[in-house]
Amino acid sequence: MADYFSQSQNESDSEKDTNSALCCCEYINHQNKRYHIIACCCNCEDFDKVFTDCFTCRRIDRSRQRNMLLTFQDRLRIPWHGGAKQVTLDTLAPVFIIPLLISIAAINAYTCIVIFLACSAIMCYAYNYIHRNAGHTNFFSIWTVSSLIYLILLFEFTVPLLEVLPEENLALAVLSIISMLCFWQARKRAVLNRVIQPVTGGSELPDIAETTVNEENEAEQTTLLIEQDMDDVQSLDGVNSNQANLCATCRKCVPARTAHCPVCRACIKRLDHHSYWLNCCIGESNHRIYIVGMIFGILALIVGADLTLTAVCHPFLAANIAGMQILLPDDCTEIFDMYELAVAFVIAIYALIISQYMMVMLVQQVYMISRGITVYEWKSGLRGNNKTLKYNWKSFVL
Repeated sequence: MADYFSQSQNESDSEKDTNSALCCCEYINHQNKRYHIIACCCNCEDFDKVFTDCFTCRRIDRSRQRNMLLTFQDRLRIPWHGGAKQVTLDTLAPVFIIPLLISIAAINAYTCIVIFLACSAIMCYAYNYIHRNAGHTNFFSIWTVSSLIYLILLFEFTVPLLEVLPEENLALAVLSIISMLCFWQARKRAVLNRVIQPVTGGSELPDIAETTVNEENEAEQTTLLIEQDMDDVQSLDGVNSNQANLCATCRKCVPARTAHCPVCRACIKRLDHHSYWLNCCIGESNHRIYIVGMIFGILALIVGADLTLTAVCHPFLAANIAGMQILLPDDCTEIFDMYELAVAFVIAIYALIISQYMMVMLVQQVYMISRGITVYEWKSGLRGNNKTLKYNWKSFVL
């Protein structure tokens, strides 16, 4: 059966133009051949050999085992416009881990404490490990999207909506939508942060000793462009303006306050940091909208957690502002007697933990902006500029 399918597949491939567009279920495999996801379980000689050796208790060849895993990884794809997209394990893991952790944490108070402590420790370790090694992964960005989807679904289906006013539900929806749009725009505009080098390669520096007259003219033009932003660089304590225009990794002339991101492998204009949660760099073109998204995201998480806790716990009136009652949870001791209410309580605590993490990041961002520097420049040893607080915020906003 496998041989027949392989033969028919080769015949169909030969009839097709290799330059023609791929359908949603086709892709180019690791052997640079056209393939179809329907054939993902067929014609894998390495898998057949490994299974035979395992079944007959023979020694498994490591090279065949490695090729089998590479084939499985290459064939794990989903239909997509323009060709099937590859799905890695770090992309699939959050989709299944998050609901599993929430369901276990909702069993009782002890499992809730253990799950949140263990999950926080593991996530911090994984984030620091990826950050230290400048690794590229979709795990944290998919975790963010999955958490958002699960929080919205569980809020709508587990929280007693009779306890939530329509105005409160609308306010939560508006805050969530604004936050999602801001983060989506921040990720979309991240590509604008990258320094686009000319095709001629005239700005490359390895051959600077053999610079011709034309190259010298190009260097002068580049210097004139760089001087437009040089005032901000010279105002930073301990900054050498000559070093600021040279990327030590790319060996290219770049604008002032440009840094090389080892994850994106590109020079980013006014790089603040690489956000693993959005899987993009935060720089000159998306820094402002990133801050706005964080503000509305924190508000949405806090409002959603408060509405959930006051709906499943015994609330009390905290304040009455212009006829609007502010309720806070009072007694949640009986929350684990009913599993659905326990799930709502768990997602509320989860939302509060995320909001506290985002709050720390926002405070850090506010401090850096007030000092007139970025997070990358702070880690490089800079501690601020000589400008006033008003000037730094005005230059950031405008």
